[in-house]
Amino acid sequence: MFIRSIELENFRSHKKSTFEFSKNVTIIVGLNGSGKTNLLESIALLSLAKPVRSGLEADLINIDSDFARVVGIYEDFDGDEVKLEAVLNKNAESRRVVKTFKINGAQKTGVQFVGRAKVVFFAPEDIRLVAGSPQRRRDYIDRILSQVNVNYHKALLKYGRVLKHRNKVLEHGHEAQLLVWDAQLLECAQIVQTHRRNFFDFSNQNLKAISINLFSDGFSLSTNYSPSFLSRDSLTRTRQRDLVYGTTQIGPHRDDYSFILRNHHVLDLKHYGSRGQQRTGVLCMKILEEKYMFEASNLRPILLLDDIFSELDENYKSAIEKVIGPNQTIITSADINSIPDSIKNNAKIITL
Repeated sequence: MFIRSIELENFRSHKKSTFEFSKNVTIIVGLNGSGKTNLLESIALLSLAKPVRSGLEADLINIDSDFARVVGIYEDFDGDEVKLEAVLNKNAESRRVVKTFKINGAQKTGVQFVGRAKVVFFAPEDIRLVAGSPQRRRDYIDRILSQVNVNYHKALLKYGRVLKHRNKVLEHGHEAQLLVWDAQLLECAQIVQTHRRNFFDFSNQNLKAISINLFSDGFSLSTNYSPSFLSRDSLTRTRQRDLVYGTTQIGPHRDDYSFILRNHHVLDLKHYGSRGQQRTGVLCMKILEEKYMFEASNLRPILLLDDIFSELDENYKSAIEKVIGPNQTIITSADINSIPDSIKNNAKIITL
Protein backbone atom coordinates (compact mmCIF):
# COMPACT_ATOMS: atom_id res chain seq x y z
CA MET A 1 0.00 0.00 0.00
CA PHE A 2 1.03 3.59 -0.48
CA ILE A 3 -0.26 6.55 1.49
CA ARG A 4 -2.10 9.28 -0.44
CA SER A 5 -2.77 11.71 2.41
CA ILE A 6 -2.81 12.11 6.16
CA GLU A 7 -4.88 14.29 8.46
CA LEU A 8 -3.54 15.23 11.90
CA GLU A 9 -5.48 16.67 14.78
CA ASN A 10 -3.67 17.54 18.03
CA PHE A 11 -0.82 15.19 17.15
CA ARG A 12 2.32 16.54 18.81
CA SER A 13 2.94 20.01 17.34
CA HIS A 14 0.24 19.68 14.66
CA LYS A 15 -3.03 21.17 15.89
CA LYS A 16 -4.80 20.54 12.59
CA SER A 17 -2.87 19.67 9.44
CA THR A 18 -3.41 17.76 6.21
CA PHE A 19 -0.70 16.53 3.85
CA GLU A 20 -0.83 14.81 0.46
CA PHE A 21 2.00 12.59 -0.78
CA SER A 22 3.47 11.44 -4.05
CA LYS A 23 3.39 7.74 -4.93
CA ASN A 24 7.14 8.00 -5.37
CA VAL A 25 9.15 10.49 -3.27
CA THR A 26 7.91 13.33 -1.09
CA ILE A 27 10.35 15.68 0.65
CA ILE A 28 9.24 17.59 3.75
CA VAL A 29 11.44 20.67 4.19
CA GLY A 30 11.45 22.86 7.27
CA LEU A 31 13.47 24.28 10.12
CA ASN A 32 14.14 22.21 13.21
CA GLY A 33 11.04 22.28 15.38
CA SER A 34 8.65 22.81 12.47
CA GLY A 35 7.01 19.37 12.87
CA LYS A 36 8.80 17.35 10.18
CA THR A 37 9.63 14.38 12.40
CA ASN A 38 6.18 14.52 14.00
CA LEU A 39 4.68 13.96 10.57
CA LEU A 40 6.75 10.84 10.00
CA GLU A 41 5.85 9.61 13.48
CA SER A 42 2.16 9.91 12.67
CA ILE A 43 2.58 7.73 9.57
CA ALA A 44 4.52 5.18 11.63
CA LEU A 45 1.73 5.17 14.24
CA LEU A 46 -0.70 3.96 11.57
CA SER A 47 1.58 0.97 10.94
CA LEU A 48 2.82 0.15 14.44
CA ALA A 49 -0.08 1.29 16.67
CA LYS A 50 2.49 2.71 19.08
CA PRO A 51 5.26 5.33 19.07
CA VAL A 52 8.14 4.59 16.74
CA ARG A 53 10.51 6.39 19.12
CA SER A 54 10.95 5.95 22.85
CA GLY A 55 8.77 8.02 25.14
CA LEU A 56 5.31 8.10 26.65
CA GLU A 57 2.28 7.62 24.42
CA ALA A 58 0.77 10.66 26.15
CA ASP A 59 3.52 12.76 24.56
CA LEU A 60 1.99 12.09 21.13
CA ILE A 61 -0.96 14.25 22.16
CA ASN A 62 -0.61 18.01 21.82
CA ILE A 63 0.10 19.60 25.19
CA ASP A 64 -3.04 21.76 24.93
CA SER A 65 -5.37 18.85 24.24
CA ASP A 66 -6.54 15.59 25.79
CA PHE A 67 -6.83 13.65 22.53
CA ALA A 68 -5.11 13.18 19.19
CA ARG A 69 -6.42 11.82 15.90
CA VAL A 70 -4.51 10.54 12.89
CA VAL A 71 -6.29 9.52 9.68
CA GLY A 72 -4.42 8.10 6.70
CA ILE A 73 -5.90 7.48 3.25
CA TYR A 74 -4.06 4.67 1.46
CA GLU A 75 -4.32 2.87 -1.84
CA ASP A 76 -3.83 -0.88 -1.81
CA PHE A 77 -2.36 -3.22 -4.40
CA ASP A 78 -5.68 -3.45 -6.26
CA GLY A 79 -6.16 0.33 -6.35
CA ASP A 80 -8.83 0.33 -3.65
CA GLU A 81 -8.93 3.06 -1.02
CA VAL A 82 -8.14 2.07 2.56
CA LYS A 83 -8.72 4.43 5.49
CA LEU A 84 -6.66 3.86 8.64
CA GLU A 85 -7.50 5.83 11.76
CA ALA A 86 -5.94 6.04 15.21
CA VAL A 87 -7.41 8.05 18.09
CA LEU A 88 -5.55 8.57 21.36
CA ASN A 89 -7.43 9.77 24.46
CA LYS A 90 -5.53 10.86 27.55
CA ASN A 91 -6.70 10.20 31.08
CA ALA A 92 -5.88 13.43 32.92
CA GLU A 93 -5.35 11.68 36.27
CA SER A 94 -3.32 8.63 35.30
CA ARG A 95 -1.62 10.00 32.15
CA ARG A 96 -2.54 6.67 30.54
CA VAL A 97 -3.65 6.72 26.92
CA VAL A 98 -6.61 4.79 25.55
CA LYS A 99 -6.11 3.99 21.86
CA THR A 100 -8.82 3.27 19.30
CA PHE A 101 -8.09 1.92 15.82
CA LYS A 102 -10.31 1.73 12.75
CA ILE A 103 -9.93 0.35 9.25
CA ASN A 104 -12.46 1.77 6.78
CA GLY A 105 -14.54 2.94 9.72
CA ALA A 106 -14.71 -0.45 11.45
CA GLN A 107 -13.12 -0.63 14.88
CA LYS A 108 -10.19 -3.04 15.14
CA THR A 109 -7.90 -4.37 17.82
CA GLY A 110 -4.26 -3.38 17.83
CA VAL A 111 -3.34 -6.85 16.54
CA GLN A 112 -5.72 -6.48 13.60
CA PHE A 113 -4.41 -2.99 12.88
CA VAL A 114 -0.63 -3.43 13.05
CA GLY A 115 1.07 -4.02 9.72
CA ARG A 116 -1.90 -3.17 7.50
CA ALA A 117 0.47 -0.60 6.03
CA LYS A 118 4.17 -1.30 6.54
CA VAL A 119 6.96 1.18 7.22
CA VAL A 120 10.72 1.36 7.61
CA PHE A 121 11.70 4.33 9.81
CA PHE A 122 15.29 5.59 9.63
CA ALA A 123 16.63 8.47 11.75
CA PRO A 124 20.15 9.61 12.76
CA GLU A 125 19.62 8.50 16.37
CA ASP A 126 19.26 4.91 15.14
CA ILE A 127 23.02 4.66 15.55
CA ARG A 128 22.14 3.76 19.15
CA LEU A 129 20.85 0.45 17.84
CA VAL A 130 24.44 -0.81 17.86
CA ALA A 131 25.75 0.68 21.09
CA GLY A 132 22.51 1.13 23.03
CA SER A 133 20.62 -1.15 25.38
CA PRO A 134 19.41 -4.69 24.62
CA GLN A 135 15.86 -3.38 25.04
CA ARG A 136 16.39 -0.97 22.15
CA ARG A 137 17.61 -3.84 19.96
CA ARG A 138 14.67 -6.05 20.96
CA ASP A 139 12.20 -3.24 20.23
CA TYR A 140 13.70 -2.83 16.76
CA ILE A 141 13.28 -6.51 15.87
CA ASP A 142 9.79 -6.56 17.37
CA ARG A 143 8.72 -3.64 15.14
CA ILE A 144 9.88 -5.49 12.04
CA LEU A 145 8.42 -8.90 12.87
CA SER A 146 5.11 -7.58 14.24
CA GLN A 147 4.38 -5.81 10.95
CA VAL A 148 4.78 -8.94 8.83
CA ASN A 149 3.63 -11.77 11.10
CA VAL A 150 0.44 -11.55 13.12
CA ASN A 151 1.24 -14.75 15.06
CA TYR A 152 4.49 -13.20 16.25
CA HIS A 153 2.69 -10.05 17.35
CA LYS A 154 0.02 -12.02 19.22
CA ALA A 155 2.60 -14.20 20.95
CA LEU A 156 4.74 -11.20 21.87
CA LEU A 157 1.81 -9.37 23.46
CA LYS A 158 0.64 -12.46 25.34
CA TYR A 159 4.18 -13.16 26.50
CA GLY A 160 4.34 -9.67 28.00
CA ARG A 161 1.04 -10.16 29.85
CA VAL A 162 1.97 -13.61 31.16
CA LEU A 163 5.42 -12.41 32.21
CA LYS A 164 3.83 -9.60 34.22
CA HIS A 165 1.52 -12.04 36.04
CA ARG A 166 4.34 -14.53 36.66
CA ASN A 167 6.52 -11.79 38.15
CA LYS A 168 3.71 -10.82 40.53
CA VAL A 169 3.46 -14.45 41.65
CA LEU A 170 7.22 -14.53 42.19
CA GLU A 171 7.16 -11.25 44.07
CA HIS A 172 4.65 -12.67 46.54
CA GLY A 173 6.47 -16.01 46.79
CA HIS A 174 3.53 -18.13 45.59
CA GLU A 175 5.61 -20.96 44.14
CA ALA A 176 2.66 -23.34 43.81
CA GLN A 177 1.01 -21.04 41.25
CA LEU A 178 4.01 -20.97 38.92
CA LEU A 179 3.17 -24.09 36.92
CA VAL A 180 0.12 -22.46 35.32
CA TRP A 181 2.07 -19.39 34.25
CA ASP A 182 5.13 -21.42 33.22
CA ALA A 183 3.14 -23.37 30.62
CA GLN A 184 1.74 -20.20 29.01
CA LEU A 185 5.10 -18.43 29.16
CA LEU A 186 6.83 -21.33 27.46
CA GLU A 187 4.22 -21.55 24.69
CA CYS A 188 4.59 -17.86 23.80
CA ALA A 189 8.38 -17.85 24.17
CA GLN A 190 8.79 -20.67 21.68
CA ILE A 191 6.83 -18.75 19.02
CA VAL A 192 8.70 -15.49 19.67
CA GLN A 193 12.16 -17.02 19.66
CA THR A 194 11.47 -19.19 16.61
CA HIS A 195 10.53 -16.12 14.55
CA ARG A 196 13.48 -14.16 15.88
CA ARG A 197 15.83 -17.00 14.99
CA ASN A 198 14.37 -17.16 11.49
CA PHE A 199 14.92 -13.43 11.08
CA PHE A 200 18.57 -13.72 12.07
CA ASP A 201 19.01 -16.66 9.69
CA PHE A 202 17.72 -14.35 6.94
CA SER A 203 20.05 -11.62 8.18
CA ASN A 204 23.12 -13.77 7.94
CA GLN A 205 22.16 -15.00 4.48
CA ASN A 206 21.85 -11.44 3.14
CA LEU A 207 23.75 -8.98 5.31
CA LYS A 208 27.22 -9.82 3.99
CA ALA A 209 26.28 -8.95 0.42
CA ILE A 210 24.61 -5.71 1.56
CA SER A 211 27.49 -4.63 3.78
CA ILE A 212 30.56 -5.50 1.73
CA ASN A 213 29.90 -2.62 -0.66
CA LEU A 214 29.46 -0.09 2.15
CA PHE A 215 32.31 -0.93 4.49
CA SER A 216 35.87 -0.13 3.47
CA ASP A 217 38.92 -2.42 3.76
CA GLY A 218 36.98 -5.55 2.84
CA PHE A 219 34.87 -5.59 5.99
CA SER A 220 31.50 -7.32 6.02
CA LEU A 221 28.78 -7.43 8.65
CA SER A 222 26.85 -10.24 10.28
CA THR A 223 24.56 -10.54 13.28
CA ASN A 224 24.90 -12.86 16.24
CA TYR A 225 21.64 -13.76 17.99
CA SER A 226 21.99 -14.52 21.71
CA PRO A 227 18.65 -15.93 22.88
CA SER A 228 17.87 -16.33 26.55
CA PHE A 229 16.49 -19.77 25.82
CA LEU A 230 13.35 -20.78 27.66
CA SER A 231 12.41 -24.44 28.27
CA ARG A 232 10.75 -26.46 31.00
CA ASP A 233 14.17 -27.50 32.27
CA SER A 234 15.57 -23.96 32.29
CA LEU A 235 12.49 -22.65 34.12
CA THR A 236 12.91 -25.39 36.72
CA ARG A 237 16.62 -24.67 37.14
CA THR A 238 16.09 -20.94 37.64
CA ARG A 239 12.94 -21.13 39.79
CA GLN A 240 14.65 -20.57 43.13
CA ARG A 241 16.65 -17.68 41.74
CA ASP A 242 13.46 -16.21 40.27
CA LEU A 243 11.82 -16.41 43.69
CA VAL A 244 14.78 -14.73 45.36
CA TYR A 245 14.81 -11.82 42.91
CA GLY A 246 11.04 -11.69 42.38
CA THR A 247 11.41 -11.58 38.59
CA THR A 248 11.75 -14.02 35.71
CA GLN A 249 15.46 -14.25 34.93
CA ILE A 250 15.35 -15.94 31.52
CA GLY A 251 13.26 -15.72 28.38
CA PRO A 252 12.77 -13.60 25.23
CA HIS A 253 12.65 -10.44 27.35
CA ARG A 254 16.38 -11.06 27.97
CA ASP A 255 17.31 -11.81 24.34
CA ASP A 256 20.01 -9.75 22.66
CA TYR A 257 22.05 -9.71 19.47
CA SER A 258 25.31 -8.18 18.37
CA PHE A 259 26.82 -6.88 15.14
CA ILE A 260 30.00 -8.62 14.04
CA LEU A 261 32.45 -6.94 11.67
CA ARG A 262 34.80 -9.23 9.76
CA ASN A 263 37.78 -9.04 7.47
CA HIS A 264 40.98 -10.69 8.72
CA HIS A 265 39.72 -9.79 12.21
CA VAL A 266 36.42 -10.54 13.94
CA LEU A 267 35.22 -7.48 15.86
CA ASP A 268 32.13 -6.69 17.91
CA LEU A 269 30.87 -3.45 16.35
CA LYS A 270 29.54 -2.23 19.71
CA HIS A 271 32.91 -2.35 21.46
CA TYR A 272 35.44 -1.97 18.65
CA GLY A 273 33.68 -0.15 15.81
CA SER A 274 34.19 3.55 15.18
CA ARG A 275 31.17 5.83 15.14
CA GLY A 276 31.35 5.83 11.34
CA GLN A 277 31.41 2.03 11.23
CA GLN A 278 28.45 1.87 13.62
CA ARG A 279 26.51 4.27 11.41
CA THR A 280 27.32 2.08 8.40
CA GLY A 281 26.14 -0.98 10.32
CA VAL A 282 22.77 0.64 11.01
CA LEU A 283 22.40 1.63 7.34
CA CYS A 284 23.05 -2.00 6.37
CA MET A 285 20.35 -3.14 8.80
CA LYS A 286 17.84 -0.67 7.37
CA ILE A 287 18.49 -1.97 3.85
CA LEU A 288 18.13 -5.51 5.19
CA GLU A 289 14.89 -4.52 6.97
CA GLU A 290 13.33 -3.30 3.72
CA LYS A 291 14.38 -6.49 1.93
CA TYR A 292 13.06 -8.73 4.70
CA MET A 293 9.69 -6.98 4.93
CA PHE A 294 9.16 -7.19 1.19
CA GLU A 295 10.13 -10.86 0.94
CA ALA A 296 8.11 -11.81 4.03
CA SER A 297 4.91 -10.04 2.94
CA ASN A 298 5.28 -9.43 -0.82
CA LEU A 299 4.38 -5.80 -0.03
CA ARG A 300 6.69 -2.81 -0.31
CA PRO A 301 7.06 -0.85 2.94
CA ILE A 302 6.85 2.94 2.98
CA LEU A 303 10.29 4.39 3.71
CA LEU A 304 10.32 7.18 6.30
CA LEU A 305 13.73 8.87 6.23
CA ASP A 306 14.12 11.47 8.95
CA ASP A 307 16.83 13.99 8.03
CA ILE A 308 19.44 11.33 7.32
CA PHE A 309 21.14 12.69 4.19
CA SER A 310 23.11 15.40 5.98
CA GLU A 311 25.15 12.66 7.72
CA LEU A 312 25.78 10.37 4.75
CA ASP A 313 28.63 10.44 2.27
CA GLU A 314 28.14 9.85 -1.46
CA ASN A 315 28.59 6.06 -1.23
CA TYR A 316 25.88 5.81 1.41
CA LYS A 317 23.55 8.16 -0.46
CA SER A 318 23.89 5.93 -3.51
CA ALA A 319 22.91 2.89 -1.43
CA ILE A 320 19.82 4.70 -0.13
CA GLU A 321 18.86 5.73 -3.67
CA LYS A 322 18.77 2.07 -4.73
CA VAL A 323 16.40 1.20 -1.88
CA ILE A 324 14.19 4.22 -2.58
CA GLY A 325 13.75 3.14 -6.20
CA PRO A 326 10.77 0.75 -5.87
CA ASN A 327 9.36 2.14 -2.62
CA GLN A 328 7.17 5.08 -1.74
CA THR A 329 9.48 7.32 0.29
CA ILE A 330 8.89 10.32 2.53
CA ILE A 331 12.00 12.28 3.46
CA THR A 332 12.44 15.13 5.91
CA SER A 333 15.24 17.65 5.69
CA ALA A 334 16.25 20.98 7.17
CA ASP A 335 18.52 21.50 4.16
CA ILE A 336 17.16 20.35 0.82
CA ASN A 337 20.61 20.78 -0.73
CA SER A 338 21.79 17.74 1.25
CA ILE A 339 19.48 15.53 -0.80
CA PRO A 340 20.89 14.23 -4.11
CA ASP A 341 19.53 15.94 -7.23
CA SER A 342 18.55 12.55 -8.66
CA ILE A 343 16.06 12.20 -5.77
CA LYS A 344 14.76 15.72 -5.31
CA ASN A 345 14.39 16.55 -9.00
CA ASN A 346 11.60 13.97 -9.29
CA ALA A 347 10.07 14.51 -5.84
CA LYS A 348 7.07 16.36 -4.52
CA ILE A 349 8.31 19.03 -2.09
CA ILE A 350 6.31 20.26 0.89
CA THR A 351 7.62 23.21 2.88
CA LEU A 352 6.56 23.63 6.51
